[in-house]
Amino acid sequence: MATHLSIVLVEDNDDLRELTADALRAEGHRVVALSCAEELEDQSRGEAADVFLIDLNLPGEDGFSLSRRLRQAHPLVGIIIISARSDLQDKVVGYDSGADWYLPKPVPFAELSAALKSFARRHQAQRIETVTPAGILRLQQRELHGPAGPVRLTGFEENLLTAFARAPSGRLENWQLLELFGQGAADNSKASLEIRITRLRKKLIQAGAQGHSLESIRNVGYQLHVPVQVMA
Repeated sequence: MATHLSIVLVEDNDDLRELTADALRAEGHRVVALSCAEELEDQSRGEAADVFLIDLNLPGEDGFSLSRRLRQAHPLVGIIIISARSDLQDKVVGYDSGADWYLPKPVPFAELSAALKSFARRHQAQRIETVTPAGILRLQQRELHGPAGPVRLTGFEENLLTAFARAPSGRLENWQLLELFGQGAADNSKASLEIRITRLRKKLIQAGAQGHSLESIRNVGYQLHVPVQVMA
């Protein structure tokens, strides 16, 4: 089973951050390495992470606060706290803040790697469970789950598919789509929209959608023809 994960590492020690990130990348993981919680929105590229590795003693927002915020926003994400603070009370607070693991520094890389593999097995099991029978697709945390497996979506694709899923009969008119796109009715805006619709249609097919999943209605708009369940 592939265990490659999308990981966000938040560690203010420059040397430790780079050494850890390099070791994780050598194992095939995708890693965004940050020095503080405040960099998260700016430098994580808006991509959905599988796991967050978080130091506690960060400048600005501390690791406990960041863990609580992430757990509230992303109930299924993996959170591993890595800290030199090894007191029992710190560990209790860490788990109460939403951590799946609390690893005291210095952490042998073999132990960190084992924790990530454990999470990957659980994550894979959750993905299998989220595939709904009878052709229904499930949208959750910028991933579209279907019979053919999970497919990663961009933020705009997630918003677009959510709008289709919640629209009456799955139909959205061109003016509604252009408003969602944030542009006017100029030809170049329509062309850009058509490109994004085409990309979304391909991802529906990659997830296992059958037939004409996203149909163009001439001079009107587009209609979604496959059931999509949007998970809050």
